[in-house]
Amino acid sequence: MESKKTVIIIDDDIKSSGKIKDFLEEKGFIVSNVNDGNIALQIIKEMNPDVILLDIIMPEIDGFTLAKQIRFEENLKNIPIIVFSAQGEMKDLFAMEGLNDYMIKPVNNDQLLELINQRIG
Repeated sequence: MESKKTVIIIDDDIKSSGKIKDFLEEKGFIVSNVNDGNIALQIIKEMNPDVILLDIIMPEIDGFTLAKQIRFEENLKNIPIIVFSAQGEMKDLFAMEGLNDYMIKPVNNDQLLELINQRIG
């Protein structure tokens, strides 16, 4: 039996990340929600997820800074990061920074699932 794939959602919007979490769990993923960028890196190190879903606009540590920290860690740098934000005009900037995919909020669950499956098979 194939082991379940793990996803970490890092988003300070608990309501929206909860909906995504519920949807992905229904699809068979193991999902953790983190709503604090300060502790997100430590949780990523502990979990070593198959994919990271990352909001950009967050208090204290924004997603952009957090993504750079993740890419700096040798054992985490190859984890696919899918960014979601209401800031659609920033898409090209994120592509240049090595982030894998970019979705505009509100996230379409079916498109998100397709992106995740493309990234982790």
